[in-house]
Amino acid sequence: MWEAALGLYVVKVQRAAGGGLGRSEAWRVVMVAAGTAGANPSGARLADVDMMTAVVLEQLGANRDQVRTLEPARRAPHLLDDHTVERIKQVIRQQRDHMWLWVETGERWQAQDLTAAEAAKVDQYVAAVEASAASNTVILALADELAAGTIEAALAKSDLELGVEALAGALARQANPFPDASPVRVRYPLTAGDTDETWWPWLMGLVVGRVAPGEWDVVVIDDRLVEGLDAGGNPVYPVCRRAAEAIRLQ
Repeated sequence: MWEAALGLYVVKVQRAAGGGLGRSEAWRVVMVAAGTAGANPSGARLADVDMMTAVVLEQLGANRDQVRTLEPARRAPHLLDDHTVERIKQVIRQQRDHMWLWVETGERWQAQDLTAAEAAKVDQYVAAVEASAASNTVILALADELAAGTIEAALAKSDLELGVEALAGALARQANPFPDASPVRVRYPLTAGDTDETWWPWLMGLVVGRVAPGEWDVVVIDDRLVEGLDAGGNPVYPVCRRAAEAIRLQ
């Protein structure tokens, strides 16, 4: 039922009928095809570039809508259950695993002898594919975060455990919310031309240190961003400076 040639879906987490805003609020997953039936990136002709770009942009818009839908659940992750979060992750992983087809198509087109107008259209297609892939990363990171606080995870702890965790966490955050060498997620663009910070993916990072009140230096650990190798042959990753709202503890 959920299979499609491209593995591209819109996944919506919605309140079930009658759900309120309290603890009893129910959520469900609605999974529908993104209207891309029949589009197939493998073997697509250059003449299809406008149509293929439109398909990718449609999916990108659906993914960004998905992020907007999931963000409110960060404030109350216990409203979601393990099954719901796992289904979201499963579908988005399917999207991610099919992205190579779209990337390969762009590379094949770029290798052709293009006019200036054709090259501009192909560049637009490639940029849309990169943004769509980044949106998958954002949704999966958000789903991972929500998975740690589902209703099953909360019910598995005693009241004492929950109280101790809340107090210890509050005291630690007052001192320094991101201690040196803390593993974190940090917002960072995968492409140099992406200036819309709202859609930067949450990538793995390690806190280098606090450099000013409310600001930390973080090394972004992602093999797609390797800047080169050091003298010992180890990968060199970028370091960024971010405020608290752009950093999350792992």
